[in-house]
Amino acid sequence: MTRYVHEVIEAAAAATPDAVAVQVGAETISYRELDTRANRIAHQLRAAGAGPESVVGVLLSRGPETLPCLLGIWKAGGSHLPLDTGLPAERLTYMLDAAGARLVVTEGSLADRLGGGYDGDLVHLDRDGDAIAARPDTAPEPAPGPDSDPKDPARRQRLAYTLFTSGSTGRPKGVQIGQYALLNLLFSMRERYRSGPGHAWLASTSLSFDISMAELYLPLVTGGRVVLADDAEAADPEAQLRLLDRAGVTHVQATPAGWKLLLAAGFDRRPLVAVTTGEACPPGLARDLRGRVDRLYNQYGPTEATVWTTVWEVPPEPETVLIGRPIHNHRAYVLDAAQQPVPVGVVGELYLGGAGLARGYVGRPGLTAERFVPEPFGGAPGSRMYCTGDLARFRPDGELECLGRIDRQVKIRGYRIELPEIEERLLGHEAVRDAVVVDLEDAGGERWLAAYLVPAAKPDGADGEDLLVQELRGHLSASLPGYMVPAAFVLLDALPLNPAGKVDRRALPAPGRAALVADREYVAPRNRTEEILVRTCAEVLGVAGVGVRDRLLDLGADSMRIVHVMGAARRAGLALTLRMLLDSETVEDLALAIDGAPTGTSEGPGSDSDRGVQQPMTTNTAVPRGLALTEPRLPEVLAEHRVPGAAVAVLQDGGLVGVQAYGLRNAETGAPVTLRTRFQAGSISKHVTAFAVLRLVAADVLDLDADIDGYLRTRRAPRSPAGLPLTLRHLLGNTAGLSSTAGTWWRRDETMPGLSAVLDGVTAEYEPGALFRKAGSHWALTEQLLLDVTGRQFEELTQELVFGPLGMRDSTFLAPEQGDSPEQDVAAGHDQHGRAVLGGHLLRPVHAGSGLWSTPADLAQLAVEIRRARRGFSDLLPAELAAELLTEGFPGSFYGLGTVVDRTVTDVEFGHGGQTPGFRALISIQLSTGNGCVVMTNGDNGRNVHHVVATLLGRDSSDQAR
Repeated sequence: MTRYVHEVIEAAAAATPDAVAVQVGAETISYRELDTRANRIAHQLRAAGAGPESVVGVLLSRGPETLPCLLGIWKAGGSHLPLDTGLPAERLTYMLDAAGARLVVTEGSLADRLGGGYDGDLVHLDRDGDAIAARPDTAPEPAPGPDSDPKDPARRQRLAYTLFTSGSTGRPKGVQIGQYALLNLLFSMRERYRSGPGHAWLASTSLSFDISMAELYLPLVTGGRVVLADDAEAADPEAQLRLLDRAGVTHVQATPAGWKLLLAAGFDRRPLVAVTTGEACPPGLARDLRGRVDRLYNQYGPTEATVWTTVWEVPPEPETVLIGRPIHNHRAYVLDAAQQPVPVGVVGELYLGGAGLARGYVGRPGLTAERFVPEPFGGAPGSRMYCTGDLARFRPDGELECLGRIDRQVKIRGYRIELPEIEERLLGHEAVRDAVVVDLEDAGGERWLAAYLVPAAKPDGADGEDLLVQELRGHLSASLPGYMVPAAFVLLDALPLNPAGKVDRRALPAPGRAALVADREYVAPRNRTEEILVRTCAEVLGVAGVGVRDRLLDLGADSMRIVHVMGAARRAGLALTLRMLLDSETVEDLALAIDGAPTGTSEGPGSDSDRGVQQPMTTNTAVPRGLALTEPRLPEVLAEHRVPGAAVAVLQDGGLVGVQAYGLRNAETGAPVTLRTRFQAGSISKHVTAFAVLRLVAADVLDLDADIDGYLRTRRAPRSPAGLPLTLRHLLGNTAGLSSTAGTWWRRDETMPGLSAVLDGVTAEYEPGALFRKAGSHWALTEQLLLDVTGRQFEELTQELVFGPLGMRDSTFLAPEQGDSPEQDVAAGHDQHGRAVLGGHLLRPVHAGSGLWSTPADLAQLAVEIRRARRGFSDLLPAELAAELLTEGFPGSFYGLGTVVDRTVTDVEFGHGGQTPGFRALISIQLSTGNGCVVMTNGDNGRNVHHVVATLLGRDSSDQAR
């Protein structure tokens, strides 16, 4: 067998050119078209330098070009290195360097994920689209050597792909898999599943997970159909269920964690062949799943042995889940410490041999020799076997049973994790003297990670401990995948030791709430739903003292463990759905979703907490004409949620159609809200700052992509180790990689630090463009840059560039006590109980990030002008720069340059949210219709008012703009 995988697929294309090969959304790709697209991409890659043994990185979203790209790489002579778009830039560039990849195929802005550490070449499928379309439809000529001679036995060694797994030495290791090994797997599975043209496999697994190879290529070598889930569907089990039914899927594989999510989403009896793989399958899950499908298989295999090595068909009502027998051309041995076979029924280490073995680890000959050892029991001379590190035994019937690990490797949600890799990263931080990471098991049998740390210096109180934990989370997140960042961080004076002087893991204390929720004040449940949810989370997740404002993810409720929360909550009588859980950030949000009405406050729009991925603002529903702004429900809502006052502006067809004031601007004095009452607008300040900056860009005073050191006069920008340029685009898009500033608010009678003092403590923690993270330091540096360039104070500059030209007469960056009169029409902030904030409001030194005071009428003018500019009707801002303002600043984020943009709806929405102590504000407008609203309130519970206003306008604001 010396054919390559793509040659087998070419033969399928020649036999049935018009058959559907790939289905993505509403688009279908025939075998002929798949082959043609792959050929064109192959020519483009050849021109870019791809050839025999070259490694090509693949950094793409899941879509119609995914499979043509992968096949095109093989046709060009290369092999592919899948790159997960969610990985930190440091890890991506390490993988590229380690694998020797000097070429990456990408699209859109995904190349920005690489940061500045990659200096190789790029092929952009979209940017180079015209050039690719002009390439020949036929495959490029094979390169001289094995590629050009189908009978050359050297073809068996041709590299197919490289995948990186967690490494025990602190760095991931790249596993190299050959074409022969992959084709052997596919042909073996073809026999096992009797695969043919009538079969359709769901492909929903990340390309960087080796089991994706089966679901992508098995259908294509058998004339079948790949039903490729796009990025949104791959992350949404409910969408996958719809896809199963809509596309007529016949075969589905998933990890046990993935199957639990599908079951929680409503998976019921379907005429499918199901495969469970990637980690041990609990017998209870196997029994449940077996009763819902036609046939169920459990497949086992490490990445080093090409996806799957053994298979077992699960019978009805299994008591134990086995891993079965080796597939074609594979061998399995259970050996003792001397690598000698043990008797049947005796536990030993599982070794694997045969056609599926990897070449080894790229650039790691010592590790390759350690893990791939001579095979003395079978196979041709010189054959090897792989030491899996798994404990196993043969049963009397010849079936294999896997019984765990002999080392510290763990599996969580199917991901293989070497705990020492995480420990090495922690010990590499100067604030950590000692560290150990363990995997724990919750009440539902799910595994999760906890880190136990001995700080190099004792933190200063609880606040100091919180800051240290946040810093260490960020440190790990910069270099490790999210699933390798521990959920809990426990600080200890010393690690407990056993008599042998080793860490006694059994003596480590169970993590409490403080180890999981580092930055949230405890808030007790306030109604029956919240009480049930708090009790459920505590029982299922094993966390005492859960508060309603605690983030579910912080509590350890990842995408898998959350299923157990759902099951327990349902048993307690709550009508909870998986979608509610996946869409809710806090326990409070979840209670609100269940009850269908506001119940209290939560972290609202514009929170200064770092969030990598934000939720959409609203759904796309037109604003009805004739809205009665005197709606009687609003005063009732204000009273119900102890919000003294509010003001609302309604936008219709791109214009302001009405403003209404409600309630009191100060509960202590009884002064009413008027149409000119100023409210503190919080993060909406960034909206104004970005508009001002873009006006200076339009005037050629500034360049969004120039190194800001060319503008700064009073200081230099913090630099990352690579010294990459830091730009205004990075600052406005929250991707500058700078350290956070303290989240402190000051009373008006307190002495605040100046802007310069704030910046003195800012450092570069990540490479510019590598990580989305909201941080006040970005806006502090922007403010300093504007001061240095223009010589104008920020409040004067924004008056000239924004407020004056737009007629925003009641907007200012001057705090009320700095204004013209002590009798200004200014709202006082109020806490969740409706009590006035001491002094009326709190302040921060960085005006550009959170210093704005404004009215709904003024902010409506700003929203209208941005939309006008985007449509080419503004004299203040060119359309192309307005488009910059509305462009997503980072993959997976709803943040653009100073704005929040929701492109998941038919009519794109943009705006911003604002949250400061005692105030909540929101702008939201649809780009096409021009319909929207501005809501400003002077209470911590103001988000509930936002929700009601949006509902009255015919919109759903269950998760308003962040």
